[in-house]
Amino acid sequence: MQHFIFDLDGTITFPQPGILGGYRYAFEKFGITNLSDEALIPLIGPPLRYVFSKIYHFSEADTEAAIQYYKDYYYGQGGMYDAILFDGMRALFQSLKEEQKTMYIATHKSAYVEEILAHFNVLNFFSQIEHYDESKNILTKETMIQNIIQQQNISNLQSIVMIGDREHDLSAAKNMNVRAVGVLYGFGTKEELEQQHPDYLVENVSELSEVLHQM
Repeated sequence: MQHFIFDLDGTITFPQPGILGGYRYAFEKFGITNLSDEALIPLIGPPLRYVFSKIYHFSEADTEAAIQYYKDYYYGQGGMYDAILFDGMRALFQSLKEEQKTMYIATHKSAYVEEILAHFNVLNFFSQIEHYDESKNILTKETMIQNIIQQQNISNLQSIVMIGDREHDLSAAKNMNVRAVGVLYGFGTKEELEQQHPDYLVENVSELSEVLHQM
């Protein structure tokens, strides 16, 4: 049996408007304004805590406040629904399900993942959803992949494929000794993804479908 683990943002959905809105809302609370899309787009994918504490060097207290401001906008004001499902994605899930492939989610989103998937009518395709959760010490994609392996009792690691658009998706696959497919229609650059040496790189959902169906 094949097991496909999908990232969410930039792989299944195009969430840019809501995420950038959340970042702008949070940064403006600290007097950081006029951030361009080009400055914010690279922040799509990594955990919020990493963005505020490591990239922008906020103090611990300011990082906590910034995360809450972001969540106030993204979850409280509905920014999480300001996204689109990539063309062909639902059909891909349906075809994989018909071939009895098992699908999972591994995302750095910290909440409401099931609600987002339900909003796009694709929740029913996934057997397990792993998301960022500090209370459970689920902080990395490696931990998410490991949780899926353990809870689904998967013994053959070569039957697992991680699909994502950023380097941390592909590096996690490498670190966990599972296969990886990088998607170039998301937010990661070709150079970023090539540096992780994935098994495949695809330009669009159609190519992704071809690759997954032949694996």
